[in-house]
Amino acid sequence: MSSMTVQVVFFDLGDTLVTASREWVTGAQAVLAILRTRGIRLGIISNTGNLSRMQVLQALPPHFDLDAFEPELVLFSSEVGIEKPATEFFQLAVARAGEQAARCLFCTENLLDTLVAQQVGMRVARLQKPPASDLQGVIDGMVRARMLI
Repeated sequence: MSSMTVQVVFFDLGDTLVTASREWVTGAQAVLAILRTRGIRLGIISNTGNLSRMQVLQALPPHFDLDAFEPELVLFSSEVGIEKPATEFFQLAVARAGEQAARCLFCTENLLDTLVAQQVGMRVARLQKPPASDLQGVIDGMVRARMLI
């Protein structure tokens, strides 16, 4: 297996997978399904203020399935005590994944977060904010380029 392939994909929540109005970002559900069928491990890196997990889940779309993500790869700042853009947040995600940073991809619309994730060696996909999200196109392109296993 090439060291160039991504094996773990982490997502930000707000404006990456979901909108502030508790809707899915266009294409996000399809992307998660595609990645799962390819055996890609899924995680979340999200700033959640001082919200409990239950409060975070209540702010997500009704059919948001946290079980689609590996439990140890769901990193809410309110639970781990670190917030983006701290490098430690991304280092913790890579450590929990048990993979080389270069095999981990972080998807977000936030430029600063992409720069910090790159600083720790992760690959990044900087996305357009909804409603112009290009998440599906980015992931489809990575599959065609064989960057995803």
